Amino acid sequence: MRRLVVCVGYIGRETFDFDCEGDRLQVESMLATRDDDIRMVHWEDLDASLRSTRAYDLRNSTWGSVDLASAAALLILEAPAPGSIFANFERADAAMREILRRGIPAVNSPRTFLEYPDKRYLVDRPDLPFPATRLVTAASDIEAAMQGLGEVVVVKPLIGAGGDGVVRMAADAGLVRAALEPGREYLVQEYLPAITAGERSLYFFAKQFRYAAIKRPIGDEFRCNWEHSLADRHHPTADELTVARDAVARFGSPSLIERVDLCGGKIIEMTIECPALQIGTCGVEGEVGGWTYEAIDMAITAGGLTVT
Repeated sequence: MRRLVVCVGYIGRETFDFDCEGDRLQVESMLATRDDDIRMVHWEDLDASLRSTRAYDLRNSTWGSVDLASAAALLILEAPAPGSIFANFERADAAMREILRRGIPAVNSPRTFLEYPDKRYLVDRPDLPFPATRLVTAASDIEAAMQGLGEVVVVKPLIGAGGDGVVRMAADAGLVRAALEPGREYLVQEYLPAITAGERSLYFFAKQFRYAAIKRPIGDEFRCNWEHSLADRHHPTADELTVARDAVARFGSPSLIERVDLCGGKIIEMTIECPALQIGTCGVEGEVGGWTYEAIDMAITAGGLTVT
């Protein structure tokens, strides 16, 4: 039976266009996998009742209306963080709370965005093999916070933005404090030299490992975000698979599409809201639609509740 799947995120709103190549490849693979109706809608075009008059029908290439409550499931492709220039955070936050209240099945669950809005989990979960990390502000005792982090540290904004604001520097309290904007929270983290050989990103759909990418920093860069690195398909070692699978199981996030980033035996971070999927790079265009549907089916079976 044909179902309705609504993708929520960022799209071209005058003339339809995908926000990014990864969204296009993922959704086109879904279209080729099943004959469901797939609509796409921008957060800005949803009203308080979760209806929109500006939803794009991908099978018929037409604009029309949609009610999210009538969807078999939602696929949240992107969502704004506070201060985002791409969509109003308060509006999207209210919509996600309403999606959760109504129990509309969604991948990833709005619980992911509401309960994990930033990278604070790197400090809160010492049971997982994250790099040694401290939460600081410009008013913190920086010298004390850096104890045990080594001679070089990495400073990151608490809310990530594609590597923006992430800096590597000597573990000097004055230098670190100068990098902190008053009133904002930051992470100060041990630097892992192994990052220069590449970050391994392992992707999980419906709690099952499906594929991996390696992202190697360009030149003297240490960041592995797409604009700072070159990516390729990666075949993880048995040890890498063990670490990543254990992390997904123990972290127990509400997400059904997750990414675990590894470096030198440690987990750099877990991207559990909208993981950049590296579809074309890894040559998984033909499979990603089926994997996405595995996650959607699991969300539907759970009836909009958390699956761990």
